[in-house]
Amino acid sequence: MPRITIPNKPFDLFYRISTPSKRDKAKEIDEEYETILFFHPFWVDSFHFYPQFDDPTFYENYNLIAFDAPAHGSTKVMNISPDPVTWSYHATLVKEALTILHIPSVHLVGSTMGCCPAMHFAAQYPDLSKNLIMSAPPALTEATNWSLTFRESMHILINAVKTRDGEPLDAITSVIFDYNATSHSKRLVKDLEEEYIQLTRSRLLNGELNGDITVPIIISLALSRKHIISDQQAINLKCPVLVLQGTLEGWEENDDQWVDMLEKTRRLYTEQNDGKVCDMKRVVLEGCPRWMTLTHPDLVNPIIHKFLSKSESSISSDPTQDLLQDLQIRDTNTINENHDNEQKTISDGGRRRSSIKKPLSPRDKTEFGIQPPQNGIGKSQSSSIGQVMQKDKATVDPPIIQTIPSGSGGASDGVKVKVEVVMKVD
Repeated sequence: MPRITIPNKPFDLFYRISTPSKRDKAKEIDEEYETILFFHPFWVDSFHFYPQFDDPTFYENYNLIAFDAPAHGSTKVMNISPDPVTWSYHATLVKEALTILHIPSVHLVGSTMGCCPAMHFAAQYPDLSKNLIMSAPPALTEATNWSLTFRESMHILINAVKTRDGEPLDAITSVIFDYNATSHSKRLVKDLEEEYIQLTRSRLLNGELNGDITVPIIISLALSRKHIISDQQAINLKCPVLVLQGTLEGWEENDDQWVDMLEKTRRLYTEQNDGKVCDMKRVVLEGCPRWMTLTHPDLVNPIIHKFLSKSESSISSDPTQDLLQDLQIRDTNTINENHDNEQKTISDGGRRRSSIKKPLSPRDKTEFGIQPPQNGIGKSQSSSIGQVMQKDKATVDPPIIQTIPSGSGGASDGVKVKVEVVMKVD
């Protein structure tokens, strides 16, 4: 499997690549085609985007590339990083990898937490970024119950790795899938969840998941999930921006913060650019979960393709171009509603049926040493987060967590915060 060793950094980045001339086993891009760069969500890896890699609309017309983040998937971490490994830092690692691979520019697509490195990449490297698409980006303020669940999950991770117990890790994988893909998805999503359960256990057993190096990185990435770009960085973005959001399970009022943030950015952009209008759109897809790029590719992929392929003239002349026009949405009672810079699909209130299909090229799991499923492995046998917390009576020693910058939607003030993970379960 292809990897890129980042000079003077302890990372050996695994990457998944597909080109129009070589879908499988490609190692470099076809220079005559543009490139789409995908940033995967927290806890999973680049295989998350297989519905896009398997879509001929993409693999016949674009180079496709996705890197496994540090401490995720098949990326190797050889030593403790001297720098805080945040999502912004991950964007700089990917930039170095693209330079090594001689990739001059990219269209950016991020899913959930993967939107964080995508937006930081667009802000830090505007000349390399052609478009920015963020599917279910994190909001600055999240629901209290989810914040608590996330915090508990990180403590469970620390203790599970310390005791080399894989069962609590199953619960973390399950709650992440339930939150982002909903508990009503197709059997294929459940199979993928089972696969990630096995991969996580394998990484624990082979030492890839360890308390000295990789767990601090995972927690550092989790803590930087709200470190989005500042207002001024958003205004200075050169590329068009599309935000995709949904409405049903897993969605909450806090996600509407992106309505306000986009509106504020448009207003400030107009004020600072003599009345010009920036190209930032928001599309709301009724009945879709957070991981809609995985669960509903039949709806999401055409929107992504249309946004990427629109001409320069349409960008300047029609900033409110309807991305949903002419798309075949199969739900029977669905109509399109179009407002300024925002489009919605409005259904009859029902849940959209998942369109996920089996991957054309299944993941090569030999490197992970995956064995056939055994009793006790998998969602059907795993405990919930609450059950794991009740069983865990030990005091968890705080690991060394890297100092990371505080983040907000406003101006970056460079304030440093020291985060200690300490928890005692009575």
